[in-house]
Amino acid sequence: MSRKHQTAVDMIEARFQALIAKSTCCLHAETDMAIEMAYALGAISLEEHRHYVARRHRILEREHAEFAARFARSA
Repeated sequence: MSRKHQTAVDMIEARFQALIAKSTCCLHAETDMAIEMAYALGAISLEEHRHYVARRHRILEREHAEFAARFARSA
């Protein structure tokens, strides 16, 4: 693993850890930006890019489902 690749992976993973700890729209944007920049600069492969995008989408889907459940309980 090259140093550039490891730096990109560490940066992306740090964003995911922050996102899991406390989700905000800014953290979602930062995570997306980290993934896209790493891929655009050739630091991660297409397969890794797809993995990270799918992972972020799963987090969003889970958050939306949790919000919908809370909303349904409060209605």
